[in-house]
Amino acid sequence: MKRSAEQQYLETSIATAAKEDLIVKIFDILVLAATQGLEKLQNQRDDIEGIHKALLRAQRALALLMGSLDMELGGEVARNLFRVYEFWHHELVMANMQKDPVRVERLLPNFKDYRQMWAQAITEFKAMQRERAAAQSGQGFAAVG
Repeated sequence: MKRSAEQQYLETSIATAAKEDLIVKIFDILVLAATQGLEKLQNQRDDIEGIHKALLRAQRALALLMGSLDMELGGEVARNLFRVYEFWHHELVMANMQKDPVRVERLLPNFKDYRQMWAQAITEFKAMQRERAAAQSGQGFAAVG
């Protein structure tokens, strides 16, 4: 099976990503696979295998997201995220079984919003880490002057 350049890029970026960046990469896969599945549902309804494979990739991405949650550390936030991811997974399973593009259409904006939210949170987390490291090494604002 021929892989698209976008799929090859994602595979390479996942293999070389920092741990905290993997969540965003998984969301990238989720968005890509769901978009591919939706396009096939809308334009190639007779490609049952292609639809199934694309939506199955999206389901696997959600399974990874569910598995990545640390319920002990994340507490109520992690439990709520699990419920959201579980609902999305169920909707993708039903979309796949029923070949229903509307279910996927409704989910895609959420996938993209959550991806953006995670990317922003990780950016802020890395900025805080850099500030903390600079302060500990004496290169912070107080050390200037």
